[in-house]
Amino acid sequence: MSAAVREEKRAARRAAALRASALPPEAWREAGLAMAKTLFARDEWRRAGVVFCFASAAREPDTRPILRRALAEGKRLCVPLCEGGEMTARAVSSLEELSPGAWGIAAPGKDAPRVEAGEIGLCLAPCAAMDRRGVRLGRGGGYYDRFLPRLAPGTPVFALCMRELLFDALPAEAHDARIARILTQDGVLPAAP
Repeated sequence: MSAAVREEKRAARRAAALRASALPPEAWREAGLAMAKTLFARDEWRRAGVVFCFASAAREPDTRPILRRALAEGKRLCVPLCEGGEMTARAVSSLEELSPGAWGIAAPGKDAPRVEAGEIGLCLAPCAAMDRRGVRLGRGGGYYDRFLPRLAPGTPVFALCMRELLFDALPAEAHDARIARILTQDGVLPAAP
């Protein structure tokens, strides 16, 4: 990564963090509910037998409604487990199986069954920010940039992004994963080509 792009990404993360810090906790909860309602009405949700979704942390849209609904509908629910620089999908049958893991983010135990990325039918990804071209700015660890290319071709991927964290353009490199569907509290925005 060039030093210039690295600095541009740091500046973009700072700008996104400032926007995020201005949002009260109830905004994140309400956004999560609105995103879930939109998602549940879509064919991508109905068709998915295996759902991969992150367990939200502070300053992320609340994903508990999505996690609970996946379990209630009998979908196979997978959540990320990050260890040793790698992110894997791990199946859970209850939210009780999640406990604070890396960086305090709720995660399954290391003994949770591993699910291959190619089995996932729907992937929901977090972001620090998104831009209208589908460039996802993460937290800087590159976990999703390495994980998303392992999904089966054509697997629907949505980035859950607060409208306040949607930028016109963000810095990106060739290895940065792009996400074609941006789910905000206002609905789904297709990324511009």
